[in-house]
Amino acid sequence: MRGMTTPNPSEEYHYTEPTEEATASTEIEPAVEQPAQDKAKVRGSFAASTWIALIIGFILLILLIIFILQNQQSVELNIFAWSGEFPAGIAFLLFAIGGALFMALIGGWRMLELRRQIKRLGKK
Repeated sequence: MRGMTTPNPSEEYHYTEPTEEATASTEIEPAVEQPAQDKAKVRGSFAASTWIALIIGFILLILLIIFILQNQQSVELNIFAWSGEFPAGIAFLLFAIGGALFMALIGGWRMLELRRQIKRLGKK
């Protein structure tokens, strides 16, 4: 460390408190590292998003099993001309599956319509 001098113990040192103006002007700002322009960004992959979806699905499945096990009392169900008694948790599960299938059917129909429109526009 050339150029630096150590204080002489025989010299007297007087400490003074910094003023508010001095502390305001000497605030330390965190160093922010700027990313290099030539570095490519890492993009997520299909496998990573599938893995995350599987984990979320597994957690939801565990919650669903807990819900079904806590709702074992029988309830009477009347659907159109069909009636019967089921445990409440199983009945909710069946209705949720039916609703999901209905929505998948509607979504599939819409996708077919869009494909037909794209094919028609491609022929023109």
